[in-house]
Amino acid sequence: MNAQPNPTANDGKTKVQIGAKSFILMVCILLAVVIAAGVLTFVIPAGKYYRYEYLEEKNLSQLDNVENFWVYTENEKLNGQAVEGSYNDLYKYTTDKTLADAQNNKGFLVYTADKDLDGRVVPDSYIVLPNGSSTRLPVWRWLTAPFESLIWGNTDKPFPGSINVNEISIIALLLVLGGTFKVLEQSGGLESFVRLIIQKLYTKRFVAVWAITLMVMVLSAVFGLQEQLLILYPLLAMLCAAMNWSKFTAISFILMTSGVGFTTAITNPLTIGLASQNAGVPITDGMWYRFIIFAVMYVVTSLYMTYLCKQDEKKANQMADISKFIVDDPVQKREDQKKALLVSLLFGIALLGVIIAIAIETLRSYSMIIMGVAFIVGTVIVGRILLGGFKPMGKAFAEGAKAIAPSLLIIIIAFAVPYIAKKGDILDTIFHFFYGIVTGSSPYVATLVLYAFILVLEFFIPSASAKAVLIIPMLTLAPIEGLSTNVILMTYLFADGYTNVLFPTCGTLLIGLGLADQSLGTWFKKTILFQLILMALSIGFLFLAIAIGV
Repeated sequence: MNAQPNPTANDGKTKVQIGAKSFILMVCILLAVVIAAGVLTFVIPAGKYYRYEYLEEKNLSQLDNVENFWVYTENEKLNGQAVEGSYNDLYKYTTDKTLADAQNNKGFLVYTADKDLDGRVVPDSYIVLPNGSSTRLPVWRWLTAPFESLIWGNTDKPFPGSINVNEISIIALLLVLGGTFKVLEQSGGLESFVRLIIQKLYTKRFVAVWAITLMVMVLSAVFGLQEQLLILYPLLAMLCAAMNWSKFTAISFILMTSGVGFTTAITNPLTIGLASQNAGVPITDGMWYRFIIFAVMYVVTSLYMTYLCKQDEKKANQMADISKFIVDDPVQKREDQKKALLVSLLFGIALLGVIIAIAIETLRSYSMIIMGVAFIVGTVIVGRILLGGFKPMGKAFAEGAKAIAPSLLIIIIAFAVPYIAKKGDILDTIFHFFYGIVTGSSPYVATLVLYAFILVLEFFIPSASAKAVLIIPMLTLAPIEGLSTNVILMTYLFADGYTNVLFPTCGTLLIGLGLADQSLGTWFKKTILFQLILMALSIGFLFLAIAIGV
């Protein structure tokens, strides 16, 4: 009697195709979050912090004959004191909310000659805005907010230079990465790359689990790849089918491992890169500690993936067949080695671009653009060789970009949430409330509160880069006693990243589950314990960082 394969394993159909039902569900969920953000602007009181604006000395000198500018504060102890870093501003204590109207002419700005303070929050400068002075969006503009955010950035009216460069950069990078991976997929480069791994490790299949986990985590931790790695699903699904591992395990190789790698960021430009830039510190600060965290989380994640594979094998009644990955033909072996080398070259070029971007200070703010250019250069060089010409390479690249295009709508909608919140002037109010809780508390309690604060914010603002721009300047400028900038940045990384594969507002999670035909309920049930372990470990690392002064 012939043994039957694992009924939960893949059926061999590995074509990447996002179902219309999953896509509509994602859009509906995010639109609901957009509406919720709009409702909150009518519930939470509008308020503002003053922010520094850098002016050159020659321009500041023109203010010499101008009377002192007042920075209104609710802290009576600061009344009459000079605002640190400002040119000629003084604090003035007031409880009269109507005074905030007068600040609109100055835009709640404090002029400074210190370029490092440009755009940051002035401590103890929060004031509640009177009714009618907020730029809160009317209800009908909630639905236009995604496109307003893309075209007009954070301004109310369009003017030259108002395009949301950050959002455009992310969209462009996603299109480039989608095209790049499609070129590698059609050329057989990715298949050859994985086949070489299997050939070397087929007698120790669980070593392959650790190798694949490492590969995905490095791509996420270094390059910031996550959603783009979903293109690997057909390849991993084929591998898992041969091993009698389930579809759930196949998608976990992408969602779970990339989620952990994305979170334990080493040079991830979308998280630690952008957050470090907004905090005014080099990305190399605390990198040694993040390497240690990455190593520990890699071991824990590999053990989890091994557990999933073993559970699948227990359900199977047929030995794994990996013969299709074993190549005896010397010509094919040489071809695989050539393709794998070219794939390594492509990622090497991209890695070089990242290194250059973080090594040269003036280029750090362009890390996403540089990474995109590096991938294009690598794709042109490698794709031309693998596919035998620019025309087939261009066609494959266009197909990949087209395949990733629907996910761009998810990103555009997600950016509408912070746009609506900023227009409603509620984000400074939320931060002021949070900051009041942690003031005077121990650094350990403050870390937990900060963790919870970002967890809540993550549900409404899934974009890691959007949160980095939004909250990091406030968190790192307004000092929290006992918390270093590194601890604040790591708290942001942990609270933001792990929930990328837990909250239903994460487009990557919904797309991935749609590809593997898995429900949110099944995913939550099978991963929640592991998610809680990750949370406990991350909090432990944060407490250790506080204790040793990272």
